[in-house]
Amino acid sequence: MSSEESGKHYVPFVGLLEDYVGRSPWDYYSWGHIAFGIAAFAIFSLIINLWELFVGPATISWYFILIFVLVVGVGWEVIENTIIWKLGLKYENRKDSFINALFDIIFVVGGGAATWLMKWIIMDVMGELGRWFYISALIFFLIILIAYFLGFYITNETTKKARKELGKVIS
Repeated sequence: MSSEESGKHYVPFVGLLEDYVGRSPWDYYSWGHIAFGIAAFAIFSLIINLWELFVGPATISWYFILIFVLVVGVGWEVIENTIIWKLGLKYENRKDSFINALFDIIFVVGGGAATWLMKWIIMDVMGELGRWFYISALIFFLIILIAYFLGFYITNETTKKARKELGKVIS
């Protein structure tokens, strides 16, 4: 039985063509989810630091920030694949595959975890002030954002090339 007969289709792990965006575990939007995790962790930790600065010692542990990042990541995927999809604002107006949504959440948490590691190294190991952590988090965020735009460009160029090659094969 062929894959067409069984209804199963090959989807690569890395979606370098537009047809696989939202279906493959890794596509150029994955960089955006990593950046989202970085920003969410930095913002939640900033709230805790401001609380400690103006009110007193916070009663929340740092690992709870990562749990908040996870909750925000899951919430975003639900909103993205329901409300945004219903409004017709989703990429090619299609929902993400389950595996893509799962990996998107993993990438959000991964971005948050990498930022937590950076916070630990800068503030706890090196003993530097929080401002260096936030400057580093901003630089980290911008680097990942650049990777997102590069991924977008590569996906578009690869898709154009593949469609051009397909046109040669068909004609």
